[in-house]
Amino acid sequence: MSKQFKITYDKLLSLTNLQLKPYSDSKAELERSLDRTRALLKQLGSPDKKLKFIHITGTSGKGSTANMLHQILFEAGEKVGTYTSPHTTSYLERFQTGDKLIDPKILSDSIEEVISAYEQILEKGSDELSFFELSTAVALHAFVKAGIKWCVLEVGCGGRYDATNVIPTPRVAIITNIDLDHTELLGNTLSEIAYEKAGIIKNNGVVFSGETRPTIRKIFMKEAIKNNAALFFIDPHHDVGARRALPLQFGSHQQHNSAIAEAVARELEIPDEIVAKALQSTKLLPCRFETIQKNPTVILDGAHSPAKIKTTVAMIKNQNLKPHIIFGCTSTKNPEEIIKQLALVAESITTTRFDTQMRKAANPFKLLGLVPKSKRTSAFLDWRDALEHVEKLVKFGGARPGSAGKSDTIVITGSLYLSGDMRAHWIPEEQIIKNRSSFKK
Repeated sequence: MSKQFKITYDKLLSLTNLQLKPYSDSKAELERSLDRTRALLKQLGSPDKKLKFIHITGTSGKGSTANMLHQILFEAGEKVGTYTSPHTTSYLERFQTGDKLIDPKILSDSIEEVISAYEQILEKGSDELSFFELSTAVALHAFVKAGIKWCVLEVGCGGRYDATNVIPTPRVAIITNIDLDHTELLGNTLSEIAYEKAGIIKNNGVVFSGETRPTIRKIFMKEAIKNNAALFFIDPHHDVGARRALPLQFGSHQQHNSAIAEAVARELEIPDEIVAKALQSTKLLPCRFETIQKNPTVILDGAHSPAKIKTTVAMIKNQNLKPHIIFGCTSTKNPEEIIKQLALVAESITTTRFDTQMRKAANPFKLLGLVPKSKRTSAFLDWRDALEHVEKLVKFGGARPGSAGKSDTIVITGSLYLSGDMRAHWIPEEQIIKNRSSFKK
């Protein structure tokens, strides 16, 4: 099944070489992009009309909040599926059903059916769809085929014109928070980004947000009033989240996500004891400050913006680490601030790039030039060479000339694409597909 699934996925991935229109910030063009996704879903029998949704956007924490809500709904006995992006190592990881990743055969069949429907709308003169738009259609179609009733749906980027925003009014919408990220698409200010994310607020909806700043809250309130939606703000130390704690491996920043998830569970009238049990059994998502190896310790972290790196740095400090860092990022990021923060806690920084061709990687040699000379080691075009280099640093004492002393921890960060590629060094894709799990048994 692993081989057949990968063949089918490669077929879907190959469609990205069709001539797509360049990104435009024209409202009319963005609306047409949503219309194309709607047309594809209609051709598939409108799976978006057959599911109950929890729709989640935000700069940070949306994946973790989706993960918690999935576990809560599953513990409550609901047939739940969750769609998140990007995946770490295998495309299968975007699709969670119940307590496993989706059945590879159901996903393969759904991909084939989406491609067939795509051919039909192209024959009618439709413009091409992006990989994410096609994947969103795959998710909704596959979930219906798998008998799913509840869909926890994570926005890919922004909200207002994201492919996931073609759904009807969800049972609950969530905006975790706002920070500067994806500025090349969403705008250069917090207000612009907040406006785009507020676009998931729909007529007569129920909305929860973890945003605390009054200026951003006003943007959400304006959108809620316009759509006659009920809007609730959950503070970081909300009473709901104070009733119970997440497992110890979760950082303190996850308590706010937990409070949002608990508030949504109350809205859905899920009993407190079920919520407590679900949160205690929730696992960290892959590449969220994930310890993948010990002796030496290797931590995989997908933080890819200054706001997310702040959390990574806090985790490093809380654990009293002085790690050797392997860093790589996409070409659309502004890495100066990220590297500046990492340098404060790093023993050394080595730069590299990821393998995937879905996103453009930043030049690791230019990244190395941003690293303070006292923390700089080498740049590598291949992450395997970077890992080998840093492993040698650790093996032979972990200290560079003139450094403070021994370090036996490696932290890989800067991109989910990088940490996901490198994760396959420990957990191969074939194993993930076979076990229908991102984790070792």
